[in-house]
Amino acid sequence: MRITLITLFLLVSTAIHSQSNLQNYTPSILFKKGDWEYKTFQNLYTQTKQFDSDGIKLSKGFRETFFTSINQFLYGLNDQVNVGFDVWLKTSNNSADNFNSSTGLTGIGPKIKVAPFKNIPRLSIQSTFLFNTADDSEGASGTRYFLEWDANLWLNQVFFDMLLSDKSQLFFQQAFWYRLVKDGSSVENNFLETQTSIFYSYFPTSRWTVYGMSEYFPRHYDLNGEAASAFFSYFIQSGIGLKYQLVPNLIELEGLYTNFWNGSEGEGAGETINLGIRLIHQK
Repeated sequence: MRITLITLFLLVSTAIHSQSNLQNYTPSILFKKGDWEYKTFQNLYTQTKQFDSDGIKLSKGFRETFFTSINQFLYGLNDQVNVGFDVWLKTSNNSADNFNSSTGLTGIGPKIKVAPFKNIPRLSIQSTFLFNTADDSEGASGTRYFLEWDANLWLNQVFFDMLLSDKSQLFFQQAFWYRLVKDGSSVENNFLETQTSIFYSYFPTSRWTVYGMSEYFPRHYDLNGEAASAFFSYFIQSGIGLKYQLVPNLIELEGLYTNFWNGSEGEGAGETINLGIRLIHQK
């Protein structure tokens, strides 16, 4: 207990003397040498409806619930190169007939993040390779994981943000999810998904952040496995979130609600509740 209390005291003391507010640490910003970040983000998605070919929400007749836990670590080699790793765990529940539940490690692997232009410090590129070790990610046994395939994932993301004023900020993300399918997948060929996101953040105080977001997520594949098909399916979600610095410059809490309000035929018309914790250590 004494060691734990001393460690906590040192961390808090370091945070109090730090001159950098966590609001400045968007995903676009890299950490300096020796600085690091740990984030855990918990996502709960639930749905009772799905979209038809006209974009109308139709009842599925039962509820499906999916849980995702994304855990990320990032370490600063210098202010232009950061390295780390991700661990993604997912749980699916299906009450269509009988209640089924399964949990799997759907992603684990390394990542690298770079700031390619010194004169544009708020532009960065991150590349992550995640090995999917879960059995039956596509749900042949009845419990499919949320937004998951029997495939490994090569995820490339471009981040950029800009300050609108001392109280507001815009953040953009363009991501490329390249799925490398494994034996047993319902899709024969590797395929691409693209994710475009925009966030508007407002800072009422130095400890509080209020933000709104919207995301467009199309998939470019052919379920018949014959050839790639651009914009084969898609969904759009939007939401509102809050961030609060529990310990200034050290620990941040986050809550986010989103709604899936548009999508192609068969896409879920559900909603998510998300909780996150971020710990940043600065030398």
